[in-house]
Amino acid sequence: MYIAYILSGKEGDVMRSWSITEARAKISDVFDAALTAGPQKIERRDSEPVVIVAESDWNRLVTEYQTVADLVLNAPIAEEDRPERQPARVITRELL
Repeated sequence: MYIAYILSGKEGDVMRSWSITEARAKISDVFDAALTAGPQKIERRDSEPVVIVAESDWNRLVTEYQTVADLVLNAPIAEEDRPERQPARVITRELL
């Protein structure tokens, strides 16, 4: 969800999913949606989904985040989306 937000810059955006058949029949609508509503996911049964993104969004993304690590570390993640953290186990000398 936040990758879609980072790409589109619109709070609350959810990436729409299209089947390959639907996308093929409505390719103009898929392009228009990518330009106006943000990234669009196209799914096919036998392969990994692909995402269509407006070129301006893509250029902004690769300019702001040089690596995927930069994207992940700097992503605007809401507190409720963070996983619960478990305390680290501490190994004492007595156990060694």
